[in-house]
Amino acid sequence: MNKSSLIEALKTFSPREMKEFSEFVSSPFFNKNVNVIKLFELIKKNYPEFEPLKIGKEKIFAKLFPGKPFKDSTLRLLMYYLYELVEKFLAHSRFNSDKFRHKEILLEELFSRKLFKDYEKIIDAANKELDELKVKDNSYYRNRYLFAEHKLSYLAEIYMGKYEKYLTRDNIQLFSDNITNFYLFSVLKYYAITLNTMYLYNVKVDTAVFENILLNFNIEHFQNAPLIVIYYRVIMLFVKPEDEENYHKLKEMIIKHEDELGESIGDFYINMENYCVRCLRMGKLKYLEESFNIYELELKKNTYQIHGYMPNSFFSSMVVTASKLKKFEWLRNFIMDYKDEIHESSREAYYYYGLAFLENEEGNYEKALESLARSKPEEVYLKMDLRILQSRIYYGLVWTLPLQSLLDTFKKTVQNNKFMTDMRKSQYLKFIKYTNQLNNVRYKEDKAAAEELYIDLEKDEYFAYKLWIVDEVKKLTE
Repeated sequence: MNKSSLIEALKTFSPREMKEFSEFVSSPFFNKNVNVIKLFELIKKNYPEFEPLKIGKEKIFAKLFPGKPFKDSTLRLLMYYLYELVEKFLAHSRFNSDKFRHKEILLEELFSRKLFKDYEKIIDAANKELDELKVKDNSYYRNRYLFAEHKLSYLAEIYMGKYEKYLTRDNIQLFSDNITNFYLFSVLKYYAITLNTMYLYNVKVDTAVFENILLNFNIEHFQNAPLIVIYYRVIMLFVKPEDEENYHKLKEMIIKHEDELGESIGDFYINMENYCVRCLRMGKLKYLEESFNIYELELKKNTYQIHGYMPNSFFSSMVVTASKLKKFEWLRNFIMDYKDEIHESSREAYYYYGLAFLENEEGNYEKALESLARSKPEEVYLKMDLRILQSRIYYGLVWTLPLQSLLDTFKKTVQNNKFMTDMRKSQYLKFIKYTNQLNNVRYKEDKAAAEELYIDLEKDEYFAYKLWIVDEVKKLTE
């Protein structure tokens, strides 16, 4: 029973939800099966641990039906009925928590019963509440469109055949504006997601429809819909990456309208972070400081958290960026102050990775290795990052042969990984290739070979830690 969908669902319930669900199950409106109520009461006693030994099928059945032989099919049926109630409760709770969805369904029912007096009150109240909302997100535009459609349908019904009464300029304009805003918001949002996916995972998607929509998009028409303009500017980060003014206008709009953006604000900051990374890959080093400014802004505004935790990627990006800017004292404080915000499943691994990275940048190679040894990640890509860091530490210690051996093992690990994307593999293999060459050039003290390596690096596209290798090669050519 412990691994059943029923128990898995109940494990997610808060104490308050368990209390409400108990009332839900006992209500004759939702459930009239007494044995289902008894089953829940037995299971509830073991909340929240639900220890397997205490909720074994045979044990639960014996308490439900004393003296009767165990019958698995009977218990399974009761569990099925109880799980159905769980699903209904979750849907019911979600429905009640969304006041606009509640009003929408109520309007449909009032309309079908021709209770227009109450219908008018509900729709007017809904529009007034929408006017007072600060957050103008996807739900806002959806509800604006739906209530405008409801209003038009209502007017068409009460003025049937008298088109001049309701097909007025104001009514048509209101409906047109709301459906346009909802449509464009949805299109631009998912176009932005598509462009991000194409870039990050190197996948090809047909975006011709999106591109045609953009051809006729006039930003001036949507000055009263900032979220639409913001998504448009996010898209332009990909379509016209050379337009740096677009980036700065996007940043300005996000800061100006932060109260209207709701949960979407975190996604917008991530898009700005990623743009800075792309600019750095093109050699625009001023975006290193800009990246740091964005991360600091996210810390200040507390927009970085996902489900109450600091994302691992945010923590590691903060470590790398602050290190490159030589903000060592700031970084040490950051690692200590924010390590507990990392999810417990990966907290130790990222904490010691951060310390190791910092010690390496400060030239404390022995301390870096000590912290590195204490980072024991489960994630594949953090394991790869640790290999890169270990390689850089070995290079700093002038451990020529151990570095060569490490890089050989690293290469085989990357080549044999079946789940790593080709783009990631390419990045790691380039780091291994050039670090190996760097190691050999320094060992042979061959200045001419160092100059050749520098030329090869300049010709090659960006890869992880290319700038570090370039800097080290420059030292060998001096």
